[in-house]
Amino acid sequence: MTIYWVIGYFLVLVLTLLYKTPIVRGPWLFLLRSFFPNWKFFHAVGYVPHLYARAAIANADGQLAWSDWTHLYPRTQQHFWYLFHNPVTNLGLAQQNLIDHFWADLNDAPDGSDPRNFVSYQMVAHFVAGVLKAQHPTHTHSQFEMRMLLDNTTETVHTHVMMTSPVAALT
Repeated sequence: MTIYWVIGYFLVLVLTLLYKTPIVRGPWLFLLRSFFPNWKFFHAVGYVPHLYARAAIANADGQLAWSDWTHLYPRTQQHFWYLFHNPVTNLGLAQQNLIDHFWADLNDAPDGSDPRNFVSYQMVAHFVAGVLKAQHPTHTHSQFEMRMLLDNTTETVHTHVMMTSPVAALT
């Protein structure tokens, strides 16, 4: 009897590998997707999207003095209390989910399209503006990059810049 369950299991496994589900698209689903996590990180091992930003202050002669690129999703420290209450890491996961959605939008966009028209771009730009305002309160300009990083267990092996935003002046 057990052999039939094992054979049935493998038949279901083969069927799930062969059957491709359609991609569901639509304007309302697009707007509601922020409530659902992006599970594409299970799809393949390889490059992972990361967001970097920098701030600038305009000098007296009009030149911009840029800060170093800052990684906007550094890992948080682990604490025992975080097993029960962990709003900081939950917010970080939501922000990384936004970055994953933005990467998916960039990846699915036709060549030559302007990413500034994406809702995810505007949300990322708003996120970057908030972080840079906290880190550099007197900055006048900002810029961010979507980078694809290939990591091994100890270091980053390769980096590919997927998109660099135009320089944005504060209004």
